Amino acid sequence: MSTSVDVAKKARVSVSTVSYALSGARPISEKTRQRIMQAVEELDYHPNLLARGLASKRTKIIALLYPAVSKDYLDDVQLDFIASITNIATHYGYGLLLFTSPSGEHEITRFIKEGLVDGIILMEVRINDSRVTLMNELGYPFSLIGHCENNAGISYVDLDFHAALRLCIQHLAGLKHREVAFIPTFVDPANSQHNYTIESMRGFHGAAGETGVKSIVHGSEPTVQGGYETMHALLDQHPDLTAVIAGNDLIYTGVAQALTERRLRVPKDFSVIGIVSHRSAEKFTPQVTSLSIPSTEMGRLGAEFLIKKLEGQEIEPQQVLLAPQLTVRQSTARYKKRL
Repeated sequence: MSTSVDVAKKARVSVSTVSYALSGARPISEKTRQRIMQAVEELDYHPNLLARGLASKRTKIIALLYPAVSKDYLDDVQLDFIASITNIATHYGYGLLLFTSPSGEHEITRFIKEGLVDGIILMEVRINDSRVTLMNELGYPFSLIGHCENNAGISYVDLDFHAALRLCIQHLAGLKHREVAFIPTFVDPANSQHNYTIESMRGFHGAAGETGVKSIVHGSEPTVQGGYETMHALLDQHPDLTAVIAGNDLIYTGVAQALTERRLRVPKDFSVIGIVSHRSAEKFTPQVTSLSIPSTEMGRLGAEFLIKKLEGQEIEPQQVLLAPQLTVRQSTARYKKRL
């Protein structure tokens, strides 16, 4: 890999002159600049992003703080978030640092103290999030994918999870199901501080009450094994259960395995909705009726809100709540009494 020393030797200039040419920190002759740029191209030299930012006090790097929901595996939705944010950062000429620390406050303090990044995107946002409080106190540029209780002056994008779970219940109620379970991606959802879990349960119970459906919430580890064990527990505790909403594609996989062991066919004997990506929904057999998380769009907006703020293009905070979309496929059907 070429270095600035290699470029300096080839262009017959000092290393500091190479730095001036690339950063614009000091004027140099056009002839010298062209010679340096030709050497850069021939050597395929890519200057270090941190070094490039020394003169301008800008690193052209943003950080994504995305606490890992599962320590073992990233599902398709999580991967889509990361890929989308990476693509937008690259498009605007920014680098991206990904951190999965459960807290993130230490990283935030270090980023700011050492000048490592220009701004931060926060995910897995809690109702009262200490990271948001810290960012506001420090006056450091940030955006949210998700939102908290007090969002004054903050740019964020989120999915309307309250409306999303209402759509699920309304679909299943229309198919005459009268006992439905929701499996969120937390073992103890009643004590979750994440807005998406709280709003999902509120929409789930609210729509169930309006449509005469018995609503059951059973938390789970966001894993295949978690979905498998939870589905068995639900069937043991609620023998009249006929439909379930699975919190992610891993939980859905475990649910499907448990139903197969119980000799319950999807959708003839049991209906399942998955909160999964379109890609995941279509790779299962039968294809999954899905409430899709618009992770690519949310990642794009979250990254653009931050970068436009850094570039001086954002005047007012942007707050976007995306409407949910339920795609009906093959895993849900009209209720049929089991023999």
